[in-house]
Amino acid sequence: NHVWREGYRYMKAGVMLADFTPSGIAQPGLFDEIQPRKNSEKLMKTLDELNQSGKGKVWFAGRGTAPEWQMKREMLSPAYTTRWTDLPVAQL
Repeated sequence: NHVWREGYRYMKAGVMLADFTPSGIAQPGLFDEIQPRKNSEKLMKTLDELNQSGKGKVWFAGRGTAPEWQMKREMLSPAYTTRWTDLPVAQL
């Protein structure tokens, strides 16, 4: 009934699932037929159950490794070439 065994050393590891998408999200070719994958719903349900046991244990790689990070907008450089409001104004 225990996950950990005495006398063993453990290391954190990751598992990558390739070619796996959530239900309803797919980008097939224009003339491709969408073929439902065997056990896809069952696998997605398992991932959801894993995440219920703790925050963000399993996620899609497209989400990135640090989703909480956001750029600090106050540190953003002016965009003189693309935004009129960032141009300096000269007074005579």
